[in-house]
Amino acid sequence: MSFYIMNENRGIRRLVFLILLSMLLTGIPHETSASNTIPARIFEGSENSEAVLANLDYIDVKQSNSWAKNAIWETGALELMKGYGEKQFGLNTRLSAEEALIIAYNIAGREAEAQLAAEALDLQRREEERKTPAGSMWADGYFLLALNDGLITQEQYDDAMQEGELEPELPAFNRYSPVTREDMAFYLAKVLGINPVNSQTHTFNDYRDWKEANPHRIPYIEALLQNRVMNGDGNGYFRPKGTVTREQAAQIIQNVAPFIFPKLNIEKFKGTVESIEQYIDKTDGRNSAVTVVNVRNSSGQLHQFRFESPSADETANEMARGSKKTVSKGAVVNDMGVLKDESAFSEGQEIVYFVKNNRIVYASIIVNSTKTEYYLGKIMSVDDINRHISIEMLLDLPFPDIRLIEPAILYNIAPDGTIEKLSVSEDAKIFIDFSCKTLKDIRPESIMLITVENGLVTGLEQVNLDLLQEEGIVSGILEENNPGLGYVTLYFPDGLGTSPVYRESLSNYRTYSYLRAENVTVYKNGARAAIDDLKPGDSVFLKIDADGNLIRISASDNYYPVYGQVRAKLAGSLLIEKQDGTYEQITIPPNTPIFRQKRRITWDEIKEGDNLRILLQKSGSDVIVGEVTLEKKVQETTGIYRAQFGYYDEYNNSIVVTRLQQFSDGIWKQPETAGASKLQISENYKPDIQKGLYGTVYLAMGKNLMGNNTVVKMASDGGALLSEVIGDTIVEVQPGRGSLTLLNKNTRFVYGPDSIIVKGGKLLEPNQVKSYDEAYVVASSHVDGTHKADVILLKEPADDTGLTLYRGRISSIEWLSSFTLQSFSEFRDPEWEFVNVPKTLSIDPQFIRIYDDDGRTDPAQFDDKGQNSYKNRTVYVLAQEGRAMLVSTAPYGDVVYKGRILKLEGAVKDAYGHFVSPPVSLVLSEAKVYNVRTWVWENKDNVQMAIPQNAVIMRNGKIAGAEQLEEGDRLTVIRSETSDNAYVIIAESYWY
Repeated sequence: MSFYIMNENRGIRRLVFLILLSMLLTGIPHETSASNTIPARIFEGSENSEAVLANLDYIDVKQSNSWAKNAIWETGALELMKGYGEKQFGLNTRLSAEEALIIAYNIAGREAEAQLAAEALDLQRREEERKTPAGSMWADGYFLLALNDGLITQEQYDDAMQEGELEPELPAFNRYSPVTREDMAFYLAKVLGINPVNSQTHTFNDYRDWKEANPHRIPYIEALLQNRVMNGDGNGYFRPKGTVTREQAAQIIQNVAPFIFPKLNIEKFKGTVESIEQYIDKTDGRNSAVTVVNVRNSSGQLHQFRFESPSADETANEMARGSKKTVSKGAVVNDMGVLKDESAFSEGQEIVYFVKNNRIVYASIIVNSTKTEYYLGKIMSVDDINRHISIEMLLDLPFPDIRLIEPAILYNIAPDGTIEKLSVSEDAKIFIDFSCKTLKDIRPESIMLITVENGLVTGLEQVNLDLLQEEGIVSGILEENNPGLGYVTLYFPDGLGTSPVYRESLSNYRTYSYLRAENVTVYKNGARAAIDDLKPGDSVFLKIDADGNLIRISASDNYYPVYGQVRAKLAGSLLIEKQDGTYEQITIPPNTPIFRQKRRITWDEIKEGDNLRILLQKSGSDVIVGEVTLEKKVQETTGIYRAQFGYYDEYNNSIVVTRLQQFSDGIWKQPETAGASKLQISENYKPDIQKGLYGTVYLAMGKNLMGNNTVVKMASDGGALLSEVIGDTIVEVQPGRGSLTLLNKNTRFVYGPDSIIVKGGKLLEPNQVKSYDEAYVVASSHVDGTHKADVILLKEPADDTGLTLYRGRISSIEWLSSFTLQSFSEFRDPEWEFVNVPKTLSIDPQFIRIYDDDGRTDPAQFDDKGQNSYKNRTVYVLAQEGRAMLVSTAPYGDVVYKGRILKLEGAVKDAYGHFVSPPVSLVLSEAKVYNVRTWVWENKDNVQMAIPQNAVIMRNGKIAGAEQLEEGDRLTVIRSETSDNAYVIIAESYWY
């Protein structure tokens, strides 16, 4: 069909267009979306929902007031626990050992494995010995798994396999006898891989009858108690020899959900029904009624349920030559204590829903008569007399178990510093370290899961921080923030990680590194921030990626630092002279963490005159001391040297060495003077010089208060067989073991406190070496086969200044404002990339440098008029963000060299070492020239080059002069085939 309508009939054309559009739209299948957003996930209904709903219609459960009713329905809908048939669940029926094993393996996802084991066992029997009914045969497979997994002994297995086992002789194992509570705990922990707790059994020991338990079962009971899977009877008894009813078993299975859901691909969510829409789907020969339920979950994502059932007028499809029977897909819904199908959903409902293998299988509508809310919060202060707590709310939670929370929700922790004061119920359940406690047992800074009902706190449970760390989340108080070296250090208010057993490796447990500061997402008090905004004393949450790198920091103001000097040490307090000259006496509680150089020390080690930092927090009239840190100034270094050790002059605190050589960008430079050198040792450093020391030593030098060079660190090669300098990337660091691995060396190097470690001219601690650092390693090989990193120089990359090198012909100049290149080439080492378009660059007279043939000239002379016009002249330009920073008339260079400065010639210095005139030439060693025809770097002998007055020079990404070049610098040089002049010099030296 085609239409042709004259132009003047525009009204008819518009009418036809609207009719066609209407026809097209009415033929499109109808799809809905809440709030015009695309669903993050779509879940279809379950095909067996009708059968499951019928099976859950337990008469004994409906007619009871069982406290486990919700657990029975939930575990049944998820097919974790089934009834006895004939609409009976068996509420008070005692669970047998056989049933306990079946449940344990089924909820662990090993049902198929048990069935295969049963089939293998049955095939081994003679025909007349094969078991009937089938249920008895299938159960045998579970016993075989239990034997192989160590849940039962060989003797118990043999007893279970006996015919006529209904009346065995004691003490034989009876598969049909009631399982004991201690055995139930053992079976679940073993099959689900819940680690036994051997070191701390204080939770189970709190029960009056703990001694009645089998000692070998106690670690498994403790594990389930700590994970809130099993509990006591409320009267102080656990009843280890007691039995387990089926309704108790249903509750236990519900409690163990965090361990079984990942194994069975089950997910739990909380959300609100936003909209429900229905349509008839007639695609693909079907005629089905589709119900779409849009749910906004607790993390803000849109989830969509799609249920399907046969429409009322479903008939045979003549095009498909038969009937397209629609398979119903629904869900079981607990509507305030009554089980229904998916039709129970309505807009505005708050629901908890379960997804299994990406299908919605069960949901429970939340009754809102009591408003119950769950929070992750940090306790700021506790008033146990008036039963008030001050809490910094960190996160709203959908469930009272962080193990079931989506990681995406946990990653959104962004404390804003807001403190809420809440009342605590007299009946509030308070759990700390897995034991029931009182309000006065709660310590400030504790991270707790808080239950609030109608504005009243009814539950407080200390969060196991290991659970957060499993998701890569670490919390603590910021001890140090060092953006320059790329790490933060935390301490924990409860002293975690600071006990004497960790004394040698304390900082290893507390320091977290990041590769680039700009790649770390930072929040401070709920708003986006820069990493420099983080201050010591801030309360922080860190997100660590799979490689152990820090990728997100959420911080809030918490403690504030007080800096000063100890003027008097009193009984339990310090008199501090603060930086502003005022004095303050601060009481230091006995258990306050005290640190020096990231090592925990005692109160007795604080001395008058010590410089320190105290982290304080004010809560009302109370002043809380977080930690005391005795400060050590970061030692600056001026160079690294190698020498032969002579002797130690203890009286003058100096050493005498010979053959002194300075390290410069990967090489040892020859000394300017020969013979012995006497070097003073810093008064703040006490070297451990062993008697009889000889051979090679490495020295880090730094300025003292008088400005003189002194030895600030010394390392010996220990009589090494071989020493070498390796420039490489560190790919693996194990600070706890004191070892590192390089990218291109299949060797593990040991290092530690005796190694000299420097970055950015600062001495570092061993724990500050990070993976992916570029480094020069001065390594020694020893007779015992070990390889030691005596010196580690970590590369301090140059700032990305954004300087770009261009070359082009000037077409016009706006005096002291801008100029335009007719066309230009951009240097992309080692080649020029030509761009045939004009380029205009702005001029700032205060910053631009103009170099003519005779050297630097006045920017006012840079014009396109007059006798000395620059118009049509070809120039080099260093530009930054569209602004010209340097213009040079140096000639065109077509050859690119690389190498290292072996020697600088022609420089004149005064008596103080200052340049009177800069060097006029250089000798390039390790030289290579780029062959533009073969695209290959070719080796050359040492090359001498002159440095003209209009040379373009950059060093470490910044514009420089010839006087800033140093021997040992690595160079990229642009010159011509016909001249020895170095027109462009790009120098790099990030070490010293």
